[in-house]
Amino acid sequence: MRSIWEAGIDSLRYRLTGGKRSEERRILLRMGRNALHLLAGNGMSVSLGIITLSIMAHYLGPAALGVLAMIEAYGTLWDQLLRLETWQSIVKYGATLLEQKEEERFVALIKLSTVIDLACVLLTGTVALLAIPLAARIMAWDQQTVDMAQVYTIAVFFAVSSTPMGVLRLFNRFAQFAWLDPAIAVVRLGGALLIVATQGSIWDFLMLTIGLQILQRVSLTCMAWRILKREGFGRFWQAPLWGVNARFPGYWGFTIAANASVLLRKATQQLDILVVGSFAGPAAAGIYQIVRKLTTAINTAGGMLQQVAFPDLARLWAGRQFELFYRIVRNVELATLAFGAAAFLAIVALGHMIIAVMAGPAFAEAYLPLLVQSLASMLFLAGSTLRPALMSMNCHLQMLRVMAAATVLFCIVLFVSVPTLGVVGAACAHSAFAATVFVAAAVLFRRRLRAEGFGRRTHPD
Repeated sequence: MRSIWEAGIDSLRYRLTGGKRSEERRILLRMGRNALHLLAGNGMSVSLGIITLSIMAHYLGPAALGVLAMIEAYGTLWDQLLRLETWQSIVKYGATLLEQKEEERFVALIKLSTVIDLACVLLTGTVALLAIPLAARIMAWDQQTVDMAQVYTIAVFFAVSSTPMGVLRLFNRFAQFAWLDPAIAVVRLGGALLIVATQGSIWDFLMLTIGLQILQRVSLTCMAWRILKREGFGRFWQAPLWGVNARFPGYWGFTIAANASVLLRKATQQLDILVVGSFAGPAAAGIYQIVRKLTTAINTAGGMLQQVAFPDLARLWAGRQFELFYRIVRNVELATLAFGAAAFLAIVALGHMIIAVMAGPAFAEAYLPLLVQSLASMLFLAGSTLRPALMSMNCHLQMLRVMAAATVLFCIVLFVSVPTLGVVGAACAHSAFAATVFVAAAVLFRRRLRAEGFGRRTHPD
């Protein structure tokens, strides 16, 4: 990729010369509008979530908060390892089918994705439940933690959300579901305040978490079904599923590769706290939970950009609009890199104060791992548009290899550093992972463009 300096010069030259790129502006405005919808919802939900976590940290303390974090991470880890996320396939194939008015194939695609979701949920919930005794022996859980983990698997059996999210993103209904996360966050905050006011137990916080996760996923499903019905695709269950390979060429390869890349990344976000809890104890896991939630606020921006960018980038690449494709990716990458750097500097300056206000003196050790983890978040943001761009460029297999290599490196750093460095070791593992993925994605992006004959000389001056 071109350097940030060169890109900045090109951008300045464009503004000074008064050139007009109506299509580029239209796409960027649409992406910005959709991102703002998500930002309004996710920003509020993240803020309320941090307030709720602060209440829980003061009320429960590091050890009990760490137990809750490990239980949730255990169930989520199995969900992310075994469940195929179908939303990428819905966006990639659905956008083309709707453009070509292939309505019969489109409803078959929706049905196929829904069946995959349901099958994966049953598999994931069953495996998570049966594997609890083994996990308890490895992580030295007491009987109460085992009982709580068994109850938490109820939420895993309701984890049908990928196809609904794909439908909502495909039809650009970002505004319609942007309110859901803030609404759930408000209920979670109210529930936490009620539990504290009535001097509830850790079990009450667990049941609150389970109930809200089920409510969120059921609500998403209902919204997606209403959109399909309104668009004339409400009877998708009647569509035949014969000849999937012929009707959707490359479907299984794309779905498995794209999902494996995403799930490898997500799995690292759950494995870390389980390893911290196993080697350093529940109190360290509670401290690390504070670090994770604070950096999640930074990572949310990258996740939103990936969601809103993929549909437009997929259409541009399919239409061989390489110059416009490159400019969109470049401009968004520069914006996210600047945001990530600003967030990192804010953590450096205000991290001690944030931790003190949010969690209290018992969590003072969270500053150094927060600093290292925020560096990883900056690198994650820097590649937030490269990842959907590479999926659009049919580089999912290459990215799968990159993600696999980065995950191996993550695990090596995690298991080597956590026993000696504690919570800081987990943050170091995330930084190594994020740096590897960003550099490799940038190289792949540049090579793929050049393979299509789009070199530096074709860039507009």
